[in-house]
Amino acid sequence: MSEAAKPLPLAVDLDGTLILTDMSWVTIKRVLFWRPWLIPWVFFKEITGKRTIWKHRLAEKLRFDPAELTYHEEFLTWLKAEREKRDEIVLCTASTRSVAEKIADHVGLFDDVMASGTGANLAGGNKAAALVERYGLKEFGYAGNSKSDLAVWPDAGEIIVVNAPSSVRSNISKSADLIFD
Repeated sequence: MSEAAKPLPLAVDLDGTLILTDMSWVTIKRVLFWRPWLIPWVFFKEITGKRTIWKHRLAEKLRFDPAELTYHEEFLTWLKAEREKRDEIVLCTASTRSVAEKIADHVGLFDDVMASGTGANLAGGNKAAALVERYGLKEFGYAGNSKSDLAVWPDAGEIIVVNAPSSVRSNISKSADLIFD
């Protein structure tokens, strides 16, 4: 990307990228600790391929303050500077919409939220397809960190790797535009 070129719209992953945890685990720990009778139901939904159903239902019961989450501070500082340069920054996550919107509102940098509903889980290939449909092939930047993001980066015009394990970095670091530890 040349310096004169306008920066691409940027999609930012949530779990492990913007925040240094996974909201599914936060939800499970907070909700199931107080409602252990839901554990068999969650396992059943997971093994029958209905992850978005249990994530959505548990998120409805989740009470949390986004200020209590641990954010990737170096990346967040960079993202704040990017807010001045880019026309659009979206939070794009497999987490449920209600959880993602609450975090996006707290952070205050995002123009929109793309998140999982009760249909397909917005991760991996589903996330890549949604971003390509919205922006076009190679017409967006993507900041992520996980194995499932390996399915998104080939379709992105800008690759930002944040807090990724070595197994992910070894697959993407040669083509990455920017890497945050």
